[in-house]
Amino acid sequence: MRYIVFALFIINASFAQLNFYEGYIVSENDDTLKGEIKANPKKELSLYSKVMFRDKQGFTKTYKSNKIKSFGYLNTKNNKWHTFIAIKEDESKFYKLTINHPIVIYEYQYEEMKVGGDFYVAKQYYIKQNNDFIRVKSKKLKKVLSEHIDNTEILSEIEKMEDIDVEKLSSLLEKYYSKSSS
Repeated sequence: MRYIVFALFIINASFAQLNFYEGYIVSENDDTLKGEIKANPKKELSLYSKVMFRDKQGFTKTYKSNKIKSFGYLNTKNNKWHTFIAIKEDESKFYKLTINHPIVIYEYQYEEMKVGGDFYVAKQYYIKQNNDFIRVKSKKLKKVLSEHIDNTEILSEIEKMEDIDVEKLSSLLEKYYSKSSS
């Protein structure tokens, strides 16, 4: 009996952060519908495959990436918009806009199984170049970004990253572009 109560507690706790946030969807014919998006900003994994949208009248509908162009929601914890776009290639899915400087970088998350049978959230990053989405691995990040950045100090910092650190990368790009525009 204790195990059942404990399991129910764990399940309930894992859904505790799932709330509706101010948001929008963009339909296939470019209509922007405002309403609310159901999300957990700490665990966005489910948003890469589908999104639940509640319109102003209170009607709720779940959309997959083959039915809408994009969606976004306002994370009230850090007052930051999270934007996802639908990419309809081999398999239609949502990609999160993580960096939007002159260089645009998207993130895709998915579950992958470790050798022991446990699951973890894996991440892939893509750069948009000439309307194509090119996957960028950590080791090739400097090479890809060197086409856009001519600052060896910034490129050296990027090269030191073992894995792609979106916060640090965003900070470095902001630093670079603020210097180059002044």
